[in-house]
Amino acid sequence: MHPNVFNHINQWIVKTPLRSLSEAYNAALAIQAIEEKHFVGRAIAKDSNHTDATFRYFRDKRDSYLQVIRVRLAEFRSSSLISNLLHASPDKSLPGEMSQDSDESTILEKLNLIESVLARYEIQRQLEATVFPRKQDQQVSQPFQEAPFDFDETFNQTDSLQRIRSGSVFDTANQIKKELTPEYEREVLYELRTARKRTIRASRFLILLIVIPLMVQFAGKSLLIEPLIHQFNHSPQIMLTGEAKQRAVHDLAQFKESLEFDTLANDSHQSPNSEQLLKAEAHRLQERYSEESTEGIKNLMADGLAFVTFIALMYFGRQQVVVLKSLIDRVFFGLNDATKVFLIILFTDMFVGYHSSHGWEVLLEGIAEHFGLPSDRNAIFLFIATVPVMLDATFKYLIFNYLTRKSPSAVAVYRTMNE
Repeated sequence: MHPNVFNHINQWIVKTPLRSLSEAYNAALAIQAIEEKHFVGRAIAKDSNHTDATFRYFRDKRDSYLQVIRVRLAEFRSSSLISNLLHASPDKSLPGEMSQDSDESTILEKLNLIESVLARYEIQRQLEATVFPRKQDQQVSQPFQEAPFDFDETFNQTDSLQRIRSGSVFDTANQIKKELTPEYEREVLYELRTARKRTIRASRFLILLIVIPLMVQFAGKSLLIEPLIHQFNHSPQIMLTGEAKQRAVHDLAQFKESLEFDTLANDSHQSPNSEQLLKAEAHRLQERYSEESTEGIKNLMADGLAFVTFIALMYFGRQQVVVLKSLIDRVFFGLNDATKVFLIILFTDMFVGYHSSHGWEVLLEGIAEHFGLPSDRNAIFLFIATVPVMLDATFKYLIFNYLTRKSPSAVAVYRTMNE
């Protein structure tokens, strides 16, 4: 590789910490500008001077800037570590731009501002969460009040009080009072439109998570992997694995028995071409199972491409993942308790039930055949004896830890149905 390319990469690595710090600093300045211009220098929170729609607008901008700060600050720390490792030698001087821009006082000033902004909203989040604790089951009953990108939804103290007093006369009175306000219809329409947009975005992202990796797997295998393997596979000798050879011998024996049956059934002497037919069939089976062995390598590489694509979609679409998770939670926890428990029992029994061992056996044999691997019965039985047990323990932990906080009544129904 040309030395200029190495220099360019080195310069890019060296400048990454300062570039990330500058982006985080600019996001912190943007939050401060919103605070000074619209909230009298105070933190962005719900007050009487702004309508709900206006507050939601500033809250979304604040959350977006906070997300940029967190990502860029993490990038600054990791890239600084990498840069220090690459330039750990005491006699190796950093490039001129790096030494000029990385004045220690400037870096500390930016870091102090960034940390102060993050700490301000973290402290406010903890205080609000302590004063106005959430009731998770009430969040499910009010799905349109959820915001996937919320840094802290407890800023809205009215909603928090409604969660505390839900089911009481205060909740009824507040709801009637809210419905009589002229802004109520506008707020309802805004919430409905927001929920509709989130549902569309989540559904679109879910389709992309399924379709794009499948397209990459198919296109990569057909257009990239197969031509490369055929180009580099010039060995005239055909090698078969032990299992493939056994299957080829079995098929050849069946072919030979079929020829003998036809000869005996027709009362004819054995044809002199029988030996030639057997040789031709043996060559055909050898080529067939050799192709299947290379097919496993193709499938492995194509599936690897699809998996990398899926991880990339999840990483670069982190906000969409939050929206999708919010939709799944809203749909699942919007079901009644009996339906939730039915789905949980169906899913767990399918993978960790007493009768699931046969399904695991078929699944593992199919995976081994897909990748061209020999299906070792002992390894399969060992897998079935250990992995479903660990999955069962994991499911129980999630049910009694996560579901207990989200929907305690569903846990009670689950225990009753299991008994």
